[in-house]
Amino acid sequence: APYLFDAISAEALRRGLGDFKEQGLSNTAWAFAKAGQAAPYLFDAISTEALRLGLRAFTEQELSNTAWAFATAGHAAPHLFDAISAQALRRGLGGFKEQGLSNTAWAFATAGQAAPYLFDAISAQALRWGLGGFMEQGLSNTAWAFATAGHAAPYLFDAISAEALRQGLGGFTEQNLSNTAWAFAKAGHAAPYLFDAISAEALRRGLG
Repeated sequence: APYLFDAISAEALRRGLGDFKEQGLSNTAWAFAKAGQAAPYLFDAISTEALRLGLRAFTEQELSNTAWAFATAGHAAPHLFDAISAQALRRGLGGFKEQGLSNTAWAFATAGQAAPYLFDAISAQALRWGLGGFMEQGLSNTAWAFATAGHAAPYLFDAISAEALRQGLGGFTEQNLSNTAWAFAKAGHAAPYLFDAISAEALRRGLG
């Protein structure tokens, strides 16, 4: 519904975003990104308003969704990403869900936003929980994010490999399989059993 999205963007910008609550800012960015609807002025305004409010009242999911939305939309907002990282680190990451950790790592890597302390904290939190709550895409995206960011996390990669093998690779999409293999190769992390399993799964499905 491109005309509707354009009208929502225009009306929000006309009014200003001062009446938006934190959830409204996050949900609006997420919706436009999910729909693939370009709205650069709206994203600029969301970033400005979020920074004006400070991110203290954003829930962990809203922090993650906002980062994901800006990365998915390809909209540069380095100050917003810095603020999201700082807020996440200030709280600790215990309030994030597994998907939130994965999405946050993916967003920062996709945006090319350096955040070494945040990546260290994501790795530590994931290892603290164990990775049993991560879905297949979460495992793949997390590995991809750390490799793309060039952030060394050998224990995390070991845990991702072990959990992927424990779950089996039947639930991985072809893109997940490809991204996981790429990530381990890019990180230079040896995982012969995982590579054998990826090869076997790809051959089982056929490569057509």
